[in-house]
Amino acid sequence: MNCPDARDLFPALLDARTAATEHLEARAHLAACPACQRDFTALCQTISALDSLPVPAPSSHLRRNFYAMLEEEKHSAASVRAATVREQRVRRVARWRWILAPAFGTALLIGGFLTGTRYPSAPAPAEFAADATQREIRQLRDQVNKMGRLVGYQLLQQQQGPANDRLRDVLVAARSEEPGDRVLDNLISALAFDPSANVRLRALEALYPHADNALVRAGVLAALPREQNPLVQLELIDFVGSASDREAVPALQEMSQSESVDRSVRDAARRALAQL
Repeated sequence: MNCPDARDLFPALLDARTAATEHLEARAHLAACPACQRDFTALCQTISALDSLPVPAPSSHLRRNFYAMLEEEKHSAASVRAATVREQRVRRVARWRWILAPAFGTALLIGGFLTGTRYPSAPAPAEFAADATQREIRQLRDQVNKMGRLVGYQLLQQQQGPANDRLRDVLVAARSEEPGDRVLDNLISALAFDPSANVRLRALEALYPHADNALVRAGVLAALPREQNPLVQLELIDFVGSASDREAVPALQEMSQSESVDRSVRDAARRALAQL
């Protein structure tokens, strides 16, 4: 054994818990090497001097600071739990809302059609009344179809299971050079309803190049007040700020003043308001 290897074992030799039968080569080298003996003696003296130093008494503020930090940690944990419960509650409400909305819309469509057929509101030329009825039916049908697509997306995501599969679908849609309305609808639906924050972030990134599209801006604006994840909130604020969307001002004002919103999100909302 050489000197460097022996010096690496000095701490173990000084440890009272080390058995006398351990590191025999290092002990034999130390007994035969004057240089290592001097270094070992100096190390022993240093440790002895350190052990003889008086132990400082703990500060009177130590206990108070500890309990202050403990209370702060408790409040932080409580805030995280409250945010999780709130997000789960909002998710359950949204799920039932979009499940029941198509049935309600269909009933409204049938009721409106029957009421309009049985009780005309005012005398009018037959051709004009027929055109108005057809327009109302088309509008209601469009609304029902849109709600049906949203419910279909929600049920599809529940059946798909793993977030990795949904993330893959979002990334495939993002690679479309000229996405159609259906692709944009799917990305907006993922941003609004997907339970995975990572999937929502990727969907928002895919929508960035289409910020000039009125449908995209409306979808992002609708998702802004519902989002609970701070990371996604920050990206949504950056989106509406980059798009200079003045329609986002009320939502940003509410976020910047709400104590339930993360501080970094409130600060980002204030910066975005200053830019708009």
